[in-house]
Amino acid sequence: MKTLDEFKNQWKDTRSESAEYDAESIKKIVKEQAKKNLSKVMQYFWASFVYQIIVYSCLVHVMVRYFQNTEIFLMSLLGVALLIPFTIMLIKKFKRAGFARAKDQQITSLQAHIAFQRNELESFFRFKKWYELFLVPISSALGVVITFNLFVPGGVLSHPIGAWITYGLTLLSCWWAIRSENQKSFIQPLDEMKILLSEFSEQG
Repeated sequence: MKTLDEFKNQWKDTRSESAEYDAESIKKIVKEQAKKNLSKVMQYFWASFVYQIIVYSCLVHVMVRYFQNTEIFLMSLLGVALLIPFTIMLIKKFKRAGFARAKDQQITSLQAHIAFQRNELESFFRFKKWYELFLVPISSALGVVITFNLFVPGGVLSHPIGAWITYGLTLLSCWWAIRSENQKSFIQPLDEMKILLSEFSEQG
């Protein structure tokens, strides 16, 4: 992670040696870094949004195809219900963080804009961590039960050990993916935004 002074040096390397840093040039430096951070976050948004559409499609397909199987239908419906609050919050938070604009052209406004984006991202990150504490175990269990009941003769009751092993592996893979995702799309951008804001305070 770079400080504002390092961004200045990088900026100066691409310009003349006599380049001076007025308010406008500093604003451009910070905007470039803020844009990079926001790009990482928006990549997560689109990937997560597409993934959720696929999950919704699969669950609805199962509901329609196995409509007469009450157990499968209700479990699929529960899976959809669990995802809806997360999808709503995802769209709400990233719409605010991704498309909010500063009201004027002053550096203090840019600082407020970055602070706003960081607060929105941090708020969603907290929600994401708490929501996943019960979403991942429950949705993984539903996925294992539905898969075994549909494709394995006898279902979960006939293969409890296999079901538990599959459930454990599912949780492990989810934990690894979420940990990597959080570091790339949340922890690193939040830390870099924090450094930019602290540099703003020092410069002021």
